[in-house]
Amino acid sequence: MTNNAFPAGKDPAFLFGCGRFRMEAHLLENCAEEILRFGKKPLLVCDATSRAVAFDKIAASLAAAGAELRVLQHDGYCCRDDALAFAQTGALDGVDVVLGCGGGVICDFSKCIAHLAGAPLVTIPTSSAQCCAYTPIAVCYSREGRYVSTSHFPREISLALFDLSVLSRQPPRLLAAGALDAMAKKIELEFWSQLESRPSSPASREGGSGGAANIPAPSGIAAAISDFIYADLDSKIDAAIGDLAKGEPTETLRDVIFDSVVGAGIVSGIAGGSKQVALAHRFYFFAKERLAETARPTHACTNQKRFTHGELVAVGLVMQHAYNGHPDKAAALAARLRGWGLAASVAELGLPSGPEELAACASFIDATKTMKAAVAVDPGAPARLREALVAIYR
Repeated sequence: MTNNAFPAGKDPAFLFGCGRFRMEAHLLENCAEEILRFGKKPLLVCDATSRAVAFDKIAASLAAAGAELRVLQHDGYCCRDDALAFAQTGALDGVDVVLGCGGGVICDFSKCIAHLAGAPLVTIPTSSAQCCAYTPIAVCYSREGRYVSTSHFPREISLALFDLSVLSRQPPRLLAAGALDAMAKKIELEFWSQLESRPSSPASREGGSGGAANIPAPSGIAAAISDFIYADLDSKIDAAIGDLAKGEPTETLRDVIFDSVVGAGIVSGIAGGSKQVALAHRFYFFAKERLAETARPTHACTNQKRFTHGELVAVGLVMQHAYNGHPDKAAALAARLRGWGLAASVAELGLPSGPEELAACASFIDATKTMKAAVAVDPGAPARLREALVAIYR
């Protein structure tokens, strides 16, 4: 084990996803050439699902190239204590490249393992439900599934391998969840744009004219890219979901996967982890906490894992649209979510949805830095938030 601690705080550097990226069909059958660029003694981090989907192909390719593959199967959360416990067994000794194969939890957990090993990381996503296969950030939880902190790793992902033959067989809800999480970038950036354009904003008080003229170049570029991603996904997601029934990659499916993971990851890198998330993601953390509280102690993971990150954010986006002053968009998104078989309200997540819960959610979000920033320029923000929450608490 090379490292025994995880980074604290945000990295001041801009980290743009990964150094090398490939996306094509049947990629895993010939993945050894790419993987062995970075190390000769790989460790595959996976869960039961991704092991069944991808292990045989990866192992066969590496074996044909003369490399022996070690495996760590992890079926819990992205928990740093679990990563440390594994490393302390000496199982990372000699590992010179880590392969993270699976969904968001595994991709994030593999970042922790690679950091402890001091080894480069290769991500091999089996779904496009979030952008973490392309970002050097990991959201970490306790073993019971409670949020602990977000780790910003100082090294980008070395290689991302997107096998379209695998990704074209993911469940429709995962494809939709990833697209919605990516589309959230634009909707939540609008929240910050509204604050910066107010006459009482810090930029205006410093003598600027407010609005886009005062947005730093990186934020402006992130906003422009998020606009493109939103429009592209908005026009293609329905067709892409239909294409999953074919079980083979199509151009539309490829575009949606790329936008959802790579496009969103690029926005994240440019934004530097700030001003790319707002109220929808604050709702996500509240919902995760509530899901942990309502789960039976021995089944906490199962209860929370019913919903991916993107599915919870999507419910928050309904509220975010309402807060941004677009109740028509909130209603349209809710209808679209239900059409895809996803939840569009707190009740549909299986959580309590009465007035007391609305107040609890509002209080939780009020205490975040996001809402404190809003209140600094808009004293009516808390009341506006409570009105917006009605869109998902009914």
